[in-house]
Amino acid sequence: MDIEALKTSTGVTDDPARSGSLPAWAYLDPDVYEREKHELFYKTWHYAGWVGDLQAPGDYLTAELIDQSVIVMRGRDGALEGFHNVCQHRGHRLLEDSGRVAAITCPYHAWAYDLDGSLKRARATEHTADFDRGCFSLKPVRVEVLADKFVFFNLDPDAAPLGPRVEDYVADIRRELPQFDRLVKVAPRQRTEEEERRYAENSTIRANWKIVMDNFLECYHCPPAHPGFLRDLTFDDLTYTGHELWAKQESGTRRPDGDRQIFWTLFPGFVFWNSGTREKQAIHAMNFVVPEGPALTSMGRMDVYRLPEEADTEEWRPDWGDVGGEDKSLCESVQKGLASLGYDRGRVIHNPGSGNNEEAMHAFQRFVVRALGI
Repeated sequence: MDIEALKTSTGVTDDPARSGSLPAWAYLDPDVYEREKHELFYKTWHYAGWVGDLQAPGDYLTAELIDQSVIVMRGRDGALEGFHNVCQHRGHRLLEDSGRVAAITCPYHAWAYDLDGSLKRARATEHTADFDRGCFSLKPVRVEVLADKFVFFNLDPDAAPLGPRVEDYVADIRRELPQFDRLVKVAPRQRTEEEERRYAENSTIRANWKIVMDNFLECYHCPPAHPGFLRDLTFDDLTYTGHELWAKQESGTRRPDGDRQIFWTLFPGFVFWNSGTREKQAIHAMNFVVPEGPALTSMGRMDVYRLPEEADTEEWRPDWGDVGGEDKSLCESVQKGLASLGYDRGRVIHNPGSGNNEEAMHAFQRFVVRALGI
C-alpha cells in the first residue's frame, strides 16, 4: 500500500464532533504496522519500571518494545544510562529481567562492558589487526524519569524530552492522588488459579494493537458488553477526556466509601490507574499493549505501587467479572469485521460529560495520525 497516497484519507479530523474514526486499512495493512514500528513506537516514550529499583551503581532493569530490548542502569556517577540490550560482537542479548552487576558481561563470548557502555574486555583480541575497543561501545538509548517515579525510555536519539510535554498529565495525577509521591513499587499479590487461567486466556488478543487501545479508551460499549463492570462503576458520571499526548477516564463507584476510579493513559500505550480504596491505596502501572504483529497484541507487564506502610497488606481488587475476556472477544470480532468488504470507516461518538463519549479514543487516533504522518 502506498502510505503517502493515503495521507489525506484517514477521515480523522481535529474536531471530535465532526470526526470519522480510523479507516479499516489503518488496522489491517502490514505496511502501516511497519511504519508504526519505526515512526511511532521507536520514536515515542515507553515505561520501563520504577526508579526505586535503580538505587546503586550497577542496578539495572530491562524493558521490551516489540522486537527491541533495552537496558536501563544506574551508572558509577549516579546518572541513569540506557543501552540497546545487544552485544556488539555477535548480537547476543546481554541481560535479562533486573538485578545488579559490576559489569555487563555477554554470556556468549564474555565480552565485558563497563556501566557506561564502553567495552572493557574482548577476549583473545590481542592479535586482531586494528581492533579498537572504542568502536564497540554499547549503543545508547534515551532515558528519563517522569514524576520522580516512572522510568521511561525512547529509542530515538533526537526525541524531545518527555517531562516538559506532559506537565499537565503529571499535575493532574498529583492533584487527584495527594499521596502519589509516597507510593513505592511492591510485589503483586499471587493470583488464584482461576485468575491465572483467565490471565493466560486473555493476555494475548488476536487483534491489531490500535483496536485494543480504541476499546480501552471508550465505554460506549460498556452497557451492552460489561455488566460486571457497571455493577461497580457508575456510568452516569463516567467521563472521558482527551489531550494531545494523554487521556483520562474517571468514574464514581457503587462502593460504600464512594471511591472514584481513574485511569490515565499516556500515548501510545502506558496506562496508570488508582486501583485501591481510601483505606488501601494502590495504583497499577503498565504498558497496556505490546504489539506482536499487524493482528496480534499482548498485554504488558504490570507493576503495583502502594504506600510504604501498606506494602505488606492484602491487595484489594474490585470484582468486575470477566472484563478481560469480554474485551478480548470484542476486539477479535472487530479485527475480523474490519476485513469486510462492507466496512470502510466509522464515526466518533462525541457526547461530552457522558460515558457515551469517544473523545479519549479520538485523541488517541489523532496521536496515531500525527505520528505516522497520514
